[in-house]
Amino acid sequence: MIILSEPTDSWPTIERDTLVAPPPPPPPLQPQGGPPPDRRIGAGMLLALGAIVLVVLGALIAWVLTHRNGNPNAVAATTVVVTTAPAGTAKVVVPRLIGMKEEPALVRLGRLGLRATEIQRPSPQPAGVVIAQRPREASQVAKGSRVTIVLDSAPAKAATTASTSPAATTSPATTTSAATTGPTTTAATTTPATTASPPPQPQSATMPDVQGRTESSAVQSLWSAGILASLVFVPGTDTLGTVVQQAKPSGTTMPFHSHVQLNVSRGPHDNPLQAVPSVIGKTLTDAVSSMQAAHLRLIYLRYPITSRTQAGRIVQQSPLGGGKAPQNAQVLVYLGVFKG
Repeated sequence: MIILSEPTDSWPTIERDTLVAPPPPPPPLQPQGGPPPDRRIGAGMLLALGAIVLVVLGALIAWVLTHRNGNPNAVAATTVVVTTAPAGTAKVVVPRLIGMKEEPALVRLGRLGLRATEIQRPSPQPAGVVIAQRPREASQVAKGSRVTIVLDSAPAKAATTASTSPAATTSPATTTSAATTGPTTTAATTTPATTASPPPQPQSATMPDVQGRTESSAVQSLWSAGILASLVFVPGTDTLGTVVQQAKPSGTTMPFHSHVQLNVSRGPHDNPLQAVPSVIGKTLTDAVSSMQAAHLRLIYLRYPITSRTQAGRIVQQSPLGGGKAPQNAQVLVYLGVFKG
C-alpha cells in the first residue's frame, strides 16, 4: 500500500533574483579646447582696479594743483607749512593787555603759556603800563608764541620828576645870577642835568618785625626797610608761607641792602619738596613759566641796577636755583630795573 504524504501549509521558498548593477553612465562630452573660462571678477581684482583708479586720480589732482595759475610751486609752500606744523598744536587766544600794569600782564601771559617781549617807549601813560601789544587781542596763536608788549618807559618819568625836585627849584636863583654875566650862562643851563641824578642810597637799614606774617607781606616790609630777604622753608604747623622765625630781631641796625634769613613754614601737611629752577638772567615771563613747570609760584620785587643789559632780567632769587621749596610755595625774585 502506498501512502501519499499530505502537502504542507508552508509558503513555497522564494527564489532570490540575481541583482545586476546598471552600467555606468557615459562620460559627458568635452568640447574641444578645454572647459570654458570662469569670467567672474574676484575680490582681489576689484582691489587692484580700485588702487589703480586712486593712483590715477591722485596724479591728476596733483598735476592740477601744481599747475594752477601757471605756477608749479603754488602748492609747495602750503605743503611745507602743513607738514612742518606739529599735529595737535594747542592754540590760545591772546588776551587784552593794553592798560594793564607790567606785572599782571606778564603773569597772565605766563599762565596762558605765552612768552613776552618788552619794549619801552615814552608816553603820557603812567610808568609800567602796557600802551600797545602785538598780536592784537583775540588773535589765536600757538602755545609758546611770543607776544610783544610796549610799556611806558620809566626813564622819561624820572627826568620829569627830577625837574620838579627841590634841588631844581633852587636852580633859578643860580640861573638869575649867572644871567648877569655872559660866560657863566652856559654853566647855568647845564645845572639841571646834575639835579636829575638819583639821591644817594642810605648807609643803614633797620630790621622790622615780620614774624607771623605771610611771605609776600614780610619780603615787602624788608624791601621797604632796605633789606633783602633770604627764604628758607622749614617744617611747621603754620599755614604754608608763614614766617615762623627771622634771623635778626626787630630794631637791629645793619648795612643797607643786607640779606636777612626768614624761616618760612612748609605747611601743616608737610608738602612735598620741589627743586627750585634757576631763573637768573631770564625775563619775568620766562621765570613765571619755569616756576609753574616746577609746581611753584613766583613773587618779585624791582631791584635798581646800573647796567642796561640786566634791565628786565632776574638778577637775584631766593631760594637759589637747585634749592628746595614745598609744592605751591612762592619763590622770591628781584627784577632788574635800570636807573640811569
